[in-house]
Amino acid sequence: MGEGSSSRGGPKTLKRIRKTEVISYEQSVVQLSKEARKTCLIVERKRKRSLNTVDGAYSAVFDNTYPQYKWLYKGWLVEERRIMLSGRLYRYYYDPKGRVYKFRYEVEQVFEDMGEHLAEKKPVVIVLDD
Repeated sequence: MGEGSSSRGGPKTLKRIRKTEVISYEQSVVQLSKEARKTCLIVERKRKRSLNTVDGAYSAVFDNTYPQYKWLYKGWLVEERRIMLSGRLYRYYYDPKGRVYKFRYEVEQVFEDMGEHLAEKKPVVIVLDD
């Protein structure tokens, strides 16, 4: 049999299993960048309950220094909250001002809007040669 084929004759497909590393909330906070720690403090001040105090769940926070979230801008956080009973994983995204976003596409839209805003404010330098 040729490379990439299976005994059924079709192409071999590899399933990629996504595993979230189990890490305690305290360990995850220690590993954050300076900017993300500031965001974490802002989020903690705004919340009625601390990030890791939801009964039946455990949380960890990550920033753009974690390989899975390299797409985030500096100062942004992701809280991964796993519900023990069901095993369900929820992700909450926080911007540097502490605002929460429930979906990645919302964050990407904010980044896109920020990019357009930054593009508008770039100074234009015109050099005239004599």
